[in-house]
Amino acid sequence: MKQATAEKISVVIPAYNAAWSIGETLQSVLHQSHSPEEIIIVDDGSTDALQPAVAAVAQQDRRVHLLRQANSGLAAARNAGIRAAASPFVALIDSDDLWHSRFLESVGTALAAAPAAPFAYSYSIRIDGANQVLPNAHWPRAPRHDFTGLLTLNSVGSGSAAIFRRDLLLAKGGFDETLRQRESEGAEDWKMVLTLAHLAPPVLVPEYLVAYRLMARSMSQSNPEKQWRAISTVLNDVRSELPVAPDDARNARTMMTGWLASAFLRKGNLSRLACLLAQAYILNPLWFRSADLRMLHAMKLRSMMHTFRARMQSSHIKLRDLPGFEFLHDR
Repeated sequence: MKQATAEKISVVIPAYNAAWSIGETLQSVLHQSHSPEEIIIVDDGSTDALQPAVAAVAQQDRRVHLLRQANSGLAAARNAGIRAAASPFVALIDSDDLWHSRFLESVGTALAAAPAAPFAYSYSIRIDGANQVLPNAHWPRAPRHDFTGLLTLNSVGSGSAAIFRRDLLLAKGGFDETLRQRESEGAEDWKMVLTLAHLAPPVLVPEYLVAYRLMARSMSQSNPEKQWRAISTVLNDVRSELPVAPDDARNARTMMTGWLASAFLRKGNLSRLACLLAQAYILNPLWFRSADLRMLHAMKLRSMMHTFRARMQSSHIKLRDLPGFEFLHDR
């Protein structure tokens, strides 16, 4: 039997004031073992030096294109790039994230081999602004990743971890631009993967092929209340638009509360954290019946222990020292 190979892939990079990071993100795309057909950067009304930073790369590679628009938000920037894309597969990467050199090959091939799957994705590791690997607790086994699994575990985890079928993204109207109007930006990715996973389960590539940048100024860390509002809005949308079992909705809320708890703690908003924890656990006392939720909580505890140990030992791993990220240079 002939082995499936990746279809033609367009890469879309939404960017806003990302001159500081776009160079490395583009390098991670240009160093792929499976070359993309085109690389579309959508400048969402930036006021920094993003345009000349992209132009310098575009002069060397004709696949790199820059689209500019008035500031309209992340969802609108992604949708503009998806509409402009010419390939059947679209890979999205945020302007400060990085891909392993085999991301497009591995994830694209997996999607091509599963014609019914709406998208394919891989695991992510977390990095900081200096490209140092943050303590990560790896999945001990593959998590459930059908609609219910992505609702209660969200194992896609970032906006840079998936390759989508372009026709399905367009058929579903793209990423939800109304979330910005409803002051609920920040969970567009989750809503899209749930919408598509309701059609058919995606494909999981159980490899760590994405470096997701987690920084103090990112919304989930700097403004957890806004992030929580986005999560709640998406969960309410999904419950009104798709069939969701009450237990699954409660487990989804418990999962997301656990994810944001450390951010609320760092901000010192203890009263709000206590309220959310009460909603997540006291109102969902049987959450532990879910083996996947138990696994996720164990991973969270391991991650906290790794973080404490790393701080005590002042030990750091540079991303460029990991296989597949050798193209990076010291910052």
